[in-house]
Amino acid sequence: MNLSEFVAEDNSATVTAVDNEWELSAFNRIVLCICLALGIPGNILSATVWLRLHKKNSSAVYLTALAINDLVFLPFDVAALSLNVFESEGWFFLSVRVVWVSAATIEPLLVFCFALERLLAICWPLRVRL
Repeated sequence: MNLSEFVAEDNSATVTAVDNEWELSAFNRIVLCICLALGIPGNILSATVWLRLHKKNSSAVYLTALAINDLVFLPFDVAALSLNVFESEGWFFLSVRVVWVSAATIEPLLVFCFALERLLAICWPLRVRL
């Protein structure tokens, strides 16, 4: 079967663009406000619960670190998106960029280490000899 019969002859790429950028930015602002309104109190509550445990285990440490990292990331994410720091120059914009990228990089590493630690705990559990 020849598949060239089904290919468009003009080979032009169709690009769908948003006609009204204001609506898209208003939607982004609403989503950012919702993320801040839910994320900051939720992460503060999560960090305090995990820090108040009397018996600290590795799960509590990882989840506390994730909550604190999210608390750092959320305001800097809003600042990075609203101030357009990736196209601006200056020490303030550079510092916001560095903190934002660092927090965005640390989060998946923490999740990976937590998952790896859980995998090792399941595959090779501690053996108690009596």
